Amino acid sequence: MTGPSTEQLLKELGLQLTVTRAMLGTLELDQILFIILSGITHGDGLGFNRAFLFLADEEGRELRASTAVGPADEAEAHRIWEAMKAQALDLHSLLGRYEATAREPQTRLLTQKISGCVVPLTAQPPPLGDNEQDVPVQALIARCAATRAPFHSSSLRAMYPPLDDTGGEPLEFDHLAVVPLLLNDTVLGVILADNVFTDRVVDTQDMRALNMLANLAAISIEKARLHARLKEMAALDGLTGVFNRRHYEMRLDQEIGRAKRNGRGMSLLMLDVDHFKQCNDSHGHECGDKVLKDLAGLLRQRVRAEDLVARYGGEEFVVLLTGGASADEASKVAEKLRAEVAGAGLGGRPKGEITVSIGVACLPSEQLEHAALFNRADQALYQAKQQGRNRVVMAPNP
Repeated sequence: MTGPSTEQLLKELGLQLTVTRAMLGTLELDQILFIILSGITHGDGLGFNRAFLFLADEEGRELRASTAVGPADEAEAHRIWEAMKAQALDLHSLLGRYEATAREPQTRLLTQKISGCVVPLTAQPPPLGDNEQDVPVQALIARCAATRAPFHSSSLRAMYPPLDDTGGEPLEFDHLAVVPLLLNDTVLGVILADNVFTDRVVDTQDMRALNMLANLAAISIEKARLHARLKEMAALDGLTGVFNRRHYEMRLDQEIGRAKRNGRGMSLLMLDVDHFKQCNDSHGHECGDKVLKDLAGLLRQRVRAEDLVARYGGEEFVVLLTGGASADEASKVAEKLRAEVAGAGLGGRPKGEITVSIGVACLPSEQLEHAALFNRADQALYQAKQQGRNRVVMAPNP
């Protein structure tokens, strides 16, 4: 079996240098993922038709579909390839256009199609034969994560959603390659690439280069996460331990940008402790501080890790639901929080003495704006106060 040619090795080295230089210019996770997947799909890179990245959560419990690069269907594939040929858009130029590319609606279609895919890291992958058809793509991701080993196949075909899911047309995966992103034997993610439109066979040279990019991705993802954690440490409220207002406002802008790229709506909850001044006047500021600490702890425990809890100021808190929660889902979250606060006995006070009023706003992706979302939640909170406190008010649909 012959090894790679000098020309092939030089191409791989050039790809590695291009991708590394691009990643050194950013600490933003979304941009790093775009760089890696573009290196896999661009003709100057590995030339796969599509690439998908499944990223582990911070707790290492599950893998979620995070980003995808490539056309959503065959017609789009030919349109993109012809446009890139006409523009002579090389990989270096493409990576420099991240901001503009991320805003283009067609670049989000593939990410939206795979966005609901979740694979528990504790899942035991089923045994797979070399020629199986219509295998759920989750099985391939689980197998790669469990074995911590790459594999490729031009005979096995995968599908998403699973065959018993009736929600829309499934994605098909063919002539595919799957590689883990490992750091000290910890699975940070899994990359799946395929040639479903061209039927180009994946070979060992593709796998060697894909593994090289996966190693770069693992290091860069961990670096970006460490940077984010350091930034968060400087962004915490000193009393309650949740994020402060400055960090919330910065993060809100980031999450709005991500939601627009993924075509998802967003919901915001604004909470205010009822009669907080009376609590301070009657029981002292030490009791008031304890109420705020207990409330912050309850909020952190009752929302998902990816949602944002922040102290906006004084006795006001915000909860940003980042997973595309609908208005109905956001309202249910708010009502559950309201009820739990009333029954918790915050600050050591009797149950029912400390309550909160909550305003809820939800906007679809095409209407998402920082001021619009905040103002609608703020107005709903004002109405909750006016209507007697200890209640949830949902801002009307725009």
